[in-house]
Amino acid sequence: MNTEQLIYRAFEKRQYLFKEGLTTCYRLFNMDGDGIRGLTVDRYGEYLLVQFFSDFRDTLEREIVTSIVSAASIFIDPFRGVLLKNRQKVQGSSDYSTVRRSVLLEGDMPPKDYHVVQNGVTVSVDLVEGQNTGLFLDMREVRSDIAHCYSETRQLLNLFCYTGVFSVHALKNGATSALNVDLSKTVLNRARHNYGLNGLDCDDRNFVREDALYMIRRLMKKGPCFDFIIFDPPTFSRNKKRTFSVKRNYGSYLDQVDGLIEKGFILTSINAVSVDRKEYHSCHPPGWELVNFWNESSDFPNRGRPYLKSGLWHKRGIA
Repeated sequence: MNTEQLIYRAFEKRQYLFKEGLTTCYRLFNMDGDGIRGLTVDRYGEYLLVQFFSDFRDTLEREIVTSIVSAASIFIDPFRGVLLKNRQKVQGSSDYSTVRRSVLLEGDMPPKDYHVVQNGVTVSVDLVEGQNTGLFLDMREVRSDIAHCYSETRQLLNLFCYTGVFSVHALKNGATSALNVDLSKTVLNRARHNYGLNGLDCDDRNFVREDALYMIRRLMKKGPCFDFIIFDPPTFSRNKKRTFSVKRNYGSYLDQVDGLIEKGFILTSINAVSVDRKEYHSCHPPGWELVNFWNESSDFPNRGRPYLKSGLWHKRGIA
């Protein structure tokens, strides 16, 4: 099967998502899961974001781009543009973390503050600058499946909150309040902006710029005061106070999170191929019961080991 056929088939397989009114963003092509290693294509409303994680020769790169534009003109309506972000390793670097600006391949550039919808939540995304857009598409099914759990949530804690999408989704589905914690002022400002896009009231008390472990220990002095906690940390992070790694620190953090909740739900996630499901399970306190488990959403087919392990856990409290 040639490049054009692979891309066309991948888009065609996802037609069930095109009619999903509550979501306008998802993955259209996922690397070797769809037949081309190192290539991803994501739809964000009227735009496509193409990412290269491999060094395609010039002729293949042109063939890929031509095929994507052709498929988009057939399947995406309305269709306004295609952007490319090169995510290849830089010589001398051990990872893919180098941030590059997206370049326009076809059509018009999107506005910097472009809005899409996921699970009924309006989210501001940046398709041009930065490594991430502000929204993780692979969590779509997780968010959908846990929506019904928020109806009795009085106080939600969102650690490593990023742009606050989990909190907005919770509040729109019945949660009373949410506390968002992140060390980045930039993402907290974006979280506040997402609140506004969804008509949610908030003030400075809803957003705390702080190291997650320090915040956990601060909150522990008040005793259990949350009935839903989101724990979705980056695989690795470093700040002036400490370094966090899911391999070394995940379980110890969850042991302390346990002291913040007497009874309720905890959603935890690990985004790393190096941690398997058994190891992920072993990180959780013995009093937590696994209610549901997910890997990447179905639009992220994977021929290798899944990288995402996400679970909804229930702490029943003292009988």
